[in-house]
Amino acid sequence: KHSETGEDAENEEYERLKNSKFKQQKLPGWRPVPTITSTTIIFFCFGIVFIILGIVILVFSNKIEEISIRYDDKCKEQKKIGEPCVISFPIKKTMKKKIMIYYQLDGFYQNHRRYVKSKSDSQLNGNFISKEQMKDSQDCDPVITNSQMNKNKSYFTNKTLDPDEVAVPCGLIAKSYFNDNFTNWTIDNYVFVDEYESFKPNEKNIAWEADKKLKYKNLKDEYKEKQWIDMEDEHFIVWMRPAGLPNFRKLWGRIDHKNLEAGTRVNVTIEDNFDVSSFNGKKFLILSTVNAFGGKNSFLGIS
Repeated sequence: KHSETGEDAENEEYERLKNSKFKQQKLPGWRPVPTITSTTIIFFCFGIVFIILGIVILVFSNKIEEISIRYDDKCKEQKKIGEPCVISFPIKKTMKKKIMIYYQLDGFYQNHRRYVKSKSDSQLNGNFISKEQMKDSQDCDPVITNSQMNKNKSYFTNKTLDPDEVAVPCGLIAKSYFNDNFTNWTIDNYVFVDEYESFKPNEKNIAWEADKKLKYKNLKDEYKEKQWIDMEDEHFIVWMRPAGLPNFRKLWGRIDHKNLEAGTRVNVTIEDNFDVSSFNGKKFLILSTVNAFGGKNSFLGIS
C-alpha cells in the first residue's frame, strides 16, 4: 500500500511537470519592437564603446617596437660574390624581453584549396601509410613518393630513401617547408665593433600546444628511418599550419633572456635555402616586442 502511494505521488509530479507552462512553452515573453530612437541610441552606445576600445588597441599597438628587414635580395647579391649573407638590426629604442623573431613571406598563397588539402593527417600523427592506402585516400595528391618530393636521405639514419616509397611526410605543404636558417646571432654597440656578445634565441614552444601534443608524432621505431624530416620539430609544425593570407608571418623563435638596448645592433647570418624567385615573392626577418594584444596590428584598432 505504501509503494502504491509512492508511485501515485511520482505520477502526479510527472504530470504536473509535463503540463507546466515552461514545458508547454506558455511562459510570458518579451518581444522588443525597435524604433528609430531606440536603434539610434543602441548604435550610438556601441559606437562609443568600440571607438574607445579601438583607441586603446591603437595606443598599445604603437608602443610595440618592431624592426623588419627584407633579406632575399641581399642574400642573392652575397651569393654571387661567394660571401655569407649577414644582416644587422639597428636598435634605436630599447626592446624589452620577450622579443619575438618572425620570418615573413609575401606572395605565397598557403590558402590555396589544393595546397591545404595535400597532406595526410594520419601520417602526421605517427601512423605508417602504405603506397596503396595513400593512393586510395588521395590525401597527399599530387606529391606522394620520395622522388616526387625530391627527398633522398633519411633524417634519422642518413640512409638513401627508396624513391618509389611514400614520403614521410608527403604532400604539397610539407614539400614547400620553409628551410631558411638563422645562425650566429651576435650583439655589438657600433663603437667597439670587435667587442660583441654571442647568444642563441629560444626556438622552443613556438608551436601551438595542441598541435605538438595531439597532431604531430614521428613514426614508430621500425618505420622511423623512412622519414626525411623530424615531424615533431616545432619549425615544421609551425609551417604546417597554413596562413589565411598571401602575406604572412610565422614565429621562428624568441629572445627571452635579455633586453636589446638602444644604440646596439643585432647581427645574424642567414642560410638562404628557400627560393622565392619562382613566384616573385619576398622574404623578411622581423624582431618585435609584444603586449597584451599580441604583436603590432593597427588594422584591428582601426576596424
